[in-house]
Amino acid sequence: MVAAPELAELRNAVKHLEVPADPLALEEAIFLADRLRAKISVALGEFDEAQGWSHDGSLSLTAWLAYHGRTSRREAHRQAVAAQRLRGLPVTAAAWADGGLSTGQVAAVMANVPERYLGLYAEQEPELAGALEDLQVHETAAAMRSWRLHAEALDDQEPPPEHPSELHLSRTLDGRRELSGHLRPEDAAAVESALAAAEAGIAELRAASERRAEALVGICRYYLDNQAHRVSAGRNRPYVNIVVDLDDLVTGGPGCTGDGTWLRPEDVSWLTCDSELHRVVTAGRSTVLDYGSATRTISQALWSALVVRDGHCRHPGCDRPPAWCEGHHIVHFSQGGPTCLSNIVLLCARHHHLYHAKGWELKLAEDATLTLITPQGEVLQSRPPPRWVGT
Repeated sequence: MVAAPELAELRNAVKHLEVPADPLALEEAIFLADRLRAKISVALGEFDEAQGWSHDGSLSLTAWLAYHGRTSRREAHRQAVAAQRLRGLPVTAAAWADGGLSTGQVAAVMANVPERYLGLYAEQEPELAGALEDLQVHETAAAMRSWRLHAEALDDQEPPPEHPSELHLSRTLDGRRELSGHLRPEDAAAVESALAAAEAGIAELRAASERRAEALVGICRYYLDNQAHRVSAGRNRPYVNIVVDLDDLVTGGPGCTGDGTWLRPEDVSWLTCDSELHRVVTAGRSTVLDYGSATRTISQALWSALVVRDGHCRHPGCDRPPAWCEGHHIVHFSQGGPTCLSNIVLLCARHHHLYHAKGWELKLAEDATLTLITPQGEVLQSRPPPRWVGT
């Protein structure tokens, strides 16, 4: 890469710069980085107008940025769009370069000013740019969203349909899943409300990202367990198919889902504890010995009795209601444990999963008192709620 002489001073300054790890220095460094981004964006706009990107065979500014900027195609596209639109918005570009608007605020403006409304925004730009300067990024985004909706309302033409919500669930090499996507505002409002409600019973000391993940999984399990369109008013447990060798099921070995994702032994134990089983008995990697019809592990009648007795999750201090709970075998059925009221307790999904981890011991007395021994040897007890009978 040939060094640009105009940037020699900047290059040298950055090379020898040591940013102190204190709030004022960091704030100033971020402010200066924003100013540099603004100047680069203006230059990119001029570069794009002259089609300078075509000199090395690139087909667009986005393609040139992705390669020479060593960035993702998505980020390159975002930078290219901003540079192209800012050519027609000199007040916004100047406010960005002077520090009146931050990079995040300019991104919020670009996200809400499509090409068809660029001229309209340019007419109102001096007033709008000044009004945005004192706002935080989320406030800028809300203000610009409002501006766009008003612009669409005044538009004689039918506005283009808003980009639909999208969700991607991608398998990673270690068997986990990576969730990504974007939602329309009205869809996002519903999702955020549902997550907030589901998070209510999750320990606040955990990271927010962990709470949201657990809340999302809980919502999905709740839906699968309580589908109204399924047969009768019974619980509908079979939402994951597990393939496990008979010997592994008995001895506590691993299993896999129908798509070949391998699960830990404790996950297999948990998923098969309260489920509807399709009998798939295998020997070795490919021989299916038997495939039987579905049989319910915990019947509807037994579930009703369990709900009446336990009322909520039986872990001490947990009050998750029955709709969010599962039946847990004290002695797993693969070890000969019977599916009867004296061998099952009501547990929320989180505690059910926890008890299938190694080191937990559970005992259920005749009066339904549950004794728990943690992996650290601590003894806890849980009694079913009292049933008051009127006189």
